Amino acid sequence: MKAGPVRHGLEYVAYRLAAAPLAAIPHGAARALGRLLGDLAWALDGRHRRVTLDNLALALPERPVAERRRIARACFRHFGRSFSDMLSAQRFDLQELCRRTTLEGWDHMLAARAAARPRGFLLITGHVGLWEHAAHAVGVYAGPLHVVGRPLDNPWLDRELAESRRRFGNHLIPKRGAARGMLRALQTGEEVALLVDQRVQPKEGVEVPFFGRPAWTTPVPARLSLRFSVPVVPAFGYPAPGGRYRVEVLPPVEPVTASADDEGAVRELTARYTGIMEAAIRRDPALWLWMHRRWKPRPGAAG
Repeated sequence: MKAGPVRHGLEYVAYRLAAAPLAAIPHGAARALGRLLGDLAWALDGRHRRVTLDNLALALPERPVAERRRIARACFRHFGRSFSDMLSAQRFDLQELCRRTTLEGWDHMLAARAAARPRGFLLITGHVGLWEHAAHAVGVYAGPLHVVGRPLDNPWLDRELAESRRRFGNHLIPKRGAARGMLRALQTGEEVALLVDQRVQPKEGVEVPFFGRPAWTTPVPARLSLRFSVPVVPAFGYPAPGGRYRVEVLPPVEPVTASADDEGAVRELTARYTGIMEAAIRRDPALWLWMHRRWKPRPGAAG
């Protein structure tokens, strides 16, 4: 048997062993257990710990080293909590999900829909807070979303994640070859959601400032916004006390008057979207996925 399938099988077994107790305890307790899992990951996962510290040094050089370490450890705790929350929340039906969710800025969503008709519009978010829950909640209240994402390397875990994402009616568009699905959704008046905070290859992206440093970023939302003259709506999901959730919708970014082939307009809009991501991250840096190498690290950045 190849190493890949063996590793995938072990990962899936570990996932199922974690999922069983999280489904059996109260939701708040599952979140607390997730924080402990984050502490364990901080202690054991030296590679991602170093990446996180490097990224924080690049993005927040004005912060003292001790504060950056505090943020990094809180980041691991948050993602342990996010993992546990995602598994534990599978117990919620539609009514319970709505009861636990507070929506803020929903008038922005309604304004974007009115401006885009008869087309659909675009939603953007990042790996901030609880983005999986944000997609569930927006899809429930606004109508099913067409969510663009890269399949997981592990096919068994990818199947579990896909089933979770479709649970309340959202549709999945694989990132590779996503153009046709996105175009069809927008043309038929449906919404497309994308994560826009990850690094892309230079041949696929445009370089815009992110925390004061150039970062290769996807231009897809900007090109689609210009092509269809539709707004782009930023939205974020966050944990709230008592096992609840808060989904924040921000004002739409309207397209400028330009062609989708106008590289200056594409760069301008992409920079605006990235600035919105940065502002959301700066409000609570521990809620972002610092484990991903968003920039090329400089020597000795971890401090």
